[in-house]
Amino acid sequence: MQIQLKNHSFKIDPGENKHYWTHINSIDWEPQTFAIFDYFVNDKSVVLDIGSWSGVLTLYAAKTAQKVHALDPDPICFKELETNVSLNPDIAKKIKTYKTAISNKKQNIKLSAREAYGQSSSSILTRKRDLENSLEITTISLLTFLEHERIEQVDFIKMDVEGAEFKILPTIGKAIEKLEYPTLYVSFHYSFLNEHLYHKHVPSSFLNKVLIRLENIFSFSLFKNKIQKEIAHLYDDLKAYTYIYKTDGTQISFHDLKRKPELIKETDLVFTNVEWNTAK
Repeated sequence: MQIQLKNHSFKIDPGENKHYWTHINSIDWEPQTFAIFDYFVNDKSVVLDIGSWSGVLTLYAAKTAQKVHALDPDPICFKELETNVSLNPDIAKKIKTYKTAISNKKQNIKLSAREAYGQSSSSILTRKRDLENSLEITTISLLTFLEHERIEQVDFIKMDVEGAEFKILPTIGKAIEKLEYPTLYVSFHYSFLNEHLYHKHVPSSFLNKVLIRLENIFSFSLFKNKIQKEIAHLYDDLKAYTYIYKTDGTQISFHDLKRKPELIKETDLVFTNVEWNTAK
């Protein structure tokens, strides 16, 4: 299957996700994500793609970047990632893949998925409605990964890890300090954290389903205080960054995030020491 991502063309094998790839190829998919990559990644950049899925942004980054390290622990995603990299020999030599799960520490844990593995829903945050939870994986910290793989340079990190960001970010300090604070683009999964708390505190699957549906209808949050406590120190290790941007390029502050923690329900964030001039 041939797909077009902005001005770049790629050959991919859609595997079990043909509908996703067809959707990505048929619309102007995530234009703000591509704008972020286009601005912060150049031909000297080393990119760390944590949560690469089947490789859509790994492939896109490799068209520009010097090197891309792509990580995904989901066995189906990883197989598709390796296949899609191999189908693009002009950039394959720039990409190194890892079947690795990043979290806050080394731990044996279950990887769960909403309906099936390989569908960009695999998470280490267990949720009642997940139908797949048979896969046990070992997570490691970002610092351990960098040291084990002897990675000394990273200029841009994309983190899309289906809720594991709530474990990674509070413990990421030594890793990003080692890398001299690369631009960090984080996709937040607030709803995953909310469902995880339901899983922990509401034993009934039926009540889970009903209460979450009522939340969505009436815009209340049963575990708002627990979520705020959970993310109270989410950004402590990121304070060395000068700028924080929403995906549309709007600049915000750590004070804004403290005052309105639910802001990450509305937007992903870019932490960087490079001023983002959206006029360019």
